[in-house]
Amino acid sequence: MDPPSSLLLAALTHPAIDNHAHPLLSEKNRNAFPLEGIISEASGDALTRDSRYTLASYSATAELAKLFDLKDGAPSWDALRNRREDIGYVDLCNMCFKPTGIQCILLDDGLGGVVDLAESYEWHDQFTTSPSKRIVRIETEAEVVFAAHV
Repeated sequence: MDPPSSLLLAALTHPAIDNHAHPLLSEKNRNAFPLEGIISEASGDALTRDSRYTLASYSATAELAKLFDLKDGAPSWDALRNRREDIGYVDLCNMCFKPTGIQCILLDDGLGGVVDLAESYEWHDQFTTSPSKRIVRIETEAEVVFAAHV
């Protein structure tokens, strides 16, 4: 096998920046949305029942089984959910972040409900080597200013 090229080596070892992320749910809200939401934007039964039979679902369950060290072949979403519940929240976040090599996260926290459901952008710094930064949604800020003057 040929030694890796310098480009490949740089791609695999250079710190990454996630340039548009959304904040993680707070620990108390970690189950506020179905776990299957990581593979689909569907809702209701289409998400929790039907999306389980998609290629994205089969791929995700295999990857999550490796991450959670589940050895039982093709795990169910219920088995994944149960295992996830056994892992402390910060430990779970570390399990997911550590292998990525993400150096910095640019977080968009301007979505509705973020203040009530999610962690602050600074909270995410514990998983990166550089401080997270906040993406400002100018339309959200303008809405606040407009509302204050009407």
